[in-house]
Amino acid sequence: MIGRLLGCATGAFLSIGLLVPAVPRYLTGPLGQQAGMVGVSLAVTAAAGVLARPLAGWLADRAGRRTALCAGALLLSGTSLALLAVGQLPLFFVLRGVAGVGEALAYVGLATLASDHRRPGAAINHFSAVVNTGLLAGPVIAETLYAASGFAAVWITAAAVALGSAVLGRTLPKTMSPDTERTRPDPGTGRARLYHTSALRPGFGYLASVWGYTAISAFLPLHLAALGGGSGGLHFLVYGGVLVAVRLAGHRLLAMAAPARLAVASLLLTGTGSILLAAWPSPVGTWCAIALIGAGQGLGLPAFLRMAVHGLPAGERGSAVATTTAFFDVGFLSAALSLGVLADRFGLAGGFALVGAVSAAGALLFLPIRHNEHEGAPLDHSPR
Repeated sequence: MIGRLLGCATGAFLSIGLLVPAVPRYLTGPLGQQAGMVGVSLAVTAAAGVLARPLAGWLADRAGRRTALCAGALLLSGTSLALLAVGQLPLFFVLRGVAGVGEALAYVGLATLASDHRRPGAAINHFSAVVNTGLLAGPVIAETLYAASGFAAVWITAAAVALGSAVLGRTLPKTMSPDTERTRPDPGTGRARLYHTSALRPGFGYLASVWGYTAISAFLPLHLAALGGGSGGLHFLVYGGVLVAVRLAGHRLLAMAAPARLAVASLLLTGTGSILLAAWPSPVGTWCAIALIGAGQGLGLPAFLRMAVHGLPAGERGSAVATTTAFFDVGFLSAALSLGVLADRFGLAGGFALVGAVSAAGALLFLPIRHNEHEGAPLDHSPR
């Protein structure tokens, strides 16, 4: 199952990554909007994703992970293809909102499938590495497609790879195992978890970690410009390379080590790197900072997901995954808004210092590390 799951994840998140550079360019180009509308577009997609995640978790637990995955991939494919005919801003925003719903459904379905695997720690780690690879490779491919054939090539390619993810997803098991059937709610009551309390602590840790990601993704180009550097393409490549390398080279550590210890290490590395951006504003300082933040981000998500599903029956893992990952969108929006205000008032250094403080404070959520926090999700030995 793991090979097909990773293939589905590659298609879904490559589709999302392809739109990362294309959407801002389309907004400020053919749609004739100012740069501020790029932020509005991001907010619309993120807000829709936050609102949809509880539904995604409910659907994954009640109807099966495959249903959530395929529904999300089809929405991603349809909204990308529909961009071929969009010429008005309101419809564009509607499509971006629906794409946010599709991303939430696909992510929750895939991540919960990984948590169902007989080796959940390894499966979650490989899944998260593929997610980041797709998101990093997408922009590079999109730029090549745009240079060759314009926006249409990007939209069609994004639609095609997402559709491929949906088709491949149909070959995956429903994962409605006997464990799931015993623990899911009685259809007559209509009761199901829309959020899971066991996921709140790892969720808040993930939020603190996402602040560091936001500092890099949204404000690194401005920081480099202030230092007299370039746009940051190579820096983003190194950041992503470190992140993926940590996930792949350290897969045994990430699968077996205590997730609480990994969470503390992740948040301290992210916090230290963010503070370094503020305290050492130089090219060398920036390279050191992005390496630290990349390593911290590489350790974080597998640990947070393992904590969220630890000890839960299969019928509750979808809502736990959905609850944890909803904190990504909340963290991204809150960090972007807060950093923007601080950057205007105190400069970028003030914003980076706040990011470092938030990430370091997040580590306190996992201290002291108790001895019983040494395993991830329970092994599922059902046949796949």
